[in-house]
Amino acid sequence: MSSSKKFRTLLIIPAIALGVAILILLVRSSQKPKRAQISEQPRAIRVIPAPLVAVVPRAIGYGKVQPGQVWEAVAEVGGTIVEMHPDLKRGSLLAKGDILLRIDPSSYGLAQSRGEADVKGLQAQFSELEQKEKNISRSLKVEKSSLELSKKELDRRLKLAKSKIISRSEVDQEEKRFLTQQARVQDLQNTFDRIPAQKQALSAKISSARSRVKDTRLDLGKTTIRAPFNCRISEVNVELAQYAQPGKVLAKAYNIVSSEILAQMPLSVMKPLIKQGKEKPMATEVDTEIIRKALGLSVVVRLNIGGETIEWKARFSRPSETLDPQTGTVGMYVVVDDTYKQARFGVRPPLIKNMYCEVELRGKPRPETVVIPRSALHKGIVYIVGPKDRLERRNVVVDYSQGNLVSIKKGIAPGEKVVVTDVIPAIEGMLLAPQTDNDLLASLIAHATGEAPVK
Repeated sequence: MSSSKKFRTLLIIPAIALGVAILILLVRSSQKPKRAQISEQPRAIRVIPAPLVAVVPRAIGYGKVQPGQVWEAVAEVGGTIVEMHPDLKRGSLLAKGDILLRIDPSSYGLAQSRGEADVKGLQAQFSELEQKEKNISRSLKVEKSSLELSKKELDRRLKLAKSKIISRSEVDQEEKRFLTQQARVQDLQNTFDRIPAQKQALSAKISSARSRVKDTRLDLGKTTIRAPFNCRISEVNVELAQYAQPGKVLAKAYNIVSSEILAQMPLSVMKPLIKQGKEKPMATEVDTEIIRKALGLSVVVRLNIGGETIEWKARFSRPSETLDPQTGTVGMYVVVDDTYKQARFGVRPPLIKNMYCEVELRGKPRPETVVIPRSALHKGIVYIVGPKDRLERRNVVVDYSQGNLVSIKKGIAPGEKVVVTDVIPAIEGMLLAPQTDNDLLASLIAHATGEAPVK
């Protein structure tokens, strides 16, 4: 080995020895690790005191606006259209009594004149017959008097003939005169007896003629078609100078006084509205008015336009006759009155056909009950802040739910602190640091009492 390599080896040995010495010194001087004291940290959560509220049951549905009454202008008589209202166009608003269409009345006017002339002619004949009856009656009295005189003269001559004072030929002549007078009286009597039947037949003709005049007068009135109510035109099927066949629909319009909406509602949200207090036996006679009074529903209709919500008060009309087999919803008809009167240009529109609206039904307030937010219910369990701010998992019985609130039938007492924060994991007995959420509590109560919209 060369002298240089020996020198490098001698330099490494002291360094190693120094490192070992330092390591031994550090091990001897080191202290054992201290144990840290573990303390329980509370979990910050939000709570609300469970409120006791008389909940106003509500249900939300949606449907399209339809007119409450639709009218068809049907031609009851035929003829050429000679007049049309200048605004008889789709979408136009027309007032009650406005003349929409006029059919040529000339032929019906002539028919009426002819009928009236016929009536006057028959009435003249009737008057003539009455006068004839009076004349025959007077003549009959005279002829009967003559017959009595002739009978007396015949009897006198018969007595004279028996006494041989006059000849038999004179008696025969007088008897001939008597028979002639008797035949004259009989003819007059027959004529007089036929007059009542003739008067009856003539009266029937007059009645028939008057009926024809009345019919032609009605037909004449049917040539003018007027708006039966304040309406909006939805369809026009005729033009000026066009011939209108009887039975043809010339125009359609709908009443602007009321609008109807068929709102589809799930059966689940309808249950709280219908179930009111103790059950009562079914009435033996049920009609729509009884159903309205029994339900006691109030209605609000809403329309959203450009983010702005417009409301109308409405009234419940009737339930639908069937259940929708596809959606399982029941239809509820509601009516909104006078939306055109309430309209304000650029601010509040009227309800027009096929507008899609939200319908809210409100029932009578139910008995007071504990309510909580739906988010505070976890598969039948509610987290409660128990004694010493420890979490308690509470099983509850739900009465019904509405929007974001749940009515509790059993399991929570009024005023108990309900955890509204989503605690994960929710360990029974864990320490909590509760903070009351007053805004959520106010919102929940407003929702329950109907002062806030259903969410």
